[in-house]
Amino acid sequence: MQSSLITITESASIFDAARKMKDSSVGSLLVEGTKGVYGIVTADDIVLKAVAADKMDSSVKKIASKPLISVAVDADLAEAAKMLGERDVKRLVVQSRQKIVGIISQKDIVRISPSLYDLIAEREHLRL
Repeated sequence: MQSSLITITESASIFDAARKMKDSSVGSLLVEGTKGVYGIVTADDIVLKAVAADKMDSSVKKIASKPLISVAVDADLAEAAKMLGERDVKRLVVQSRQKIVGIISQKDIVRISPSLYDLIAEREHLRL
């Protein structure tokens, strides 16, 4: 789990988000609005929803993935892997008492426990 959480305001430009990801060596940023963190913007979002769609002049708010999909801090890796597969996402927000404490990704789970890859990949079977 990555516990150093980096946020960006929803009104920030896509360029600013990409720069912040590069400078921070991360693949995602939590998106913050007037009522707190409500979404996530990833490198894939920037490529697929902005660059490829020729919408680089949009704000982070327009391409952010929302709502956040979360897992409890005390959930085991198998539960998190299954949730990633069922929800067809690459990252889950980890929460403790309604507070975001980290982000866990597919890469994190596979690095720790390669045998759980099948649970993550289960989404492929669900689409067929």
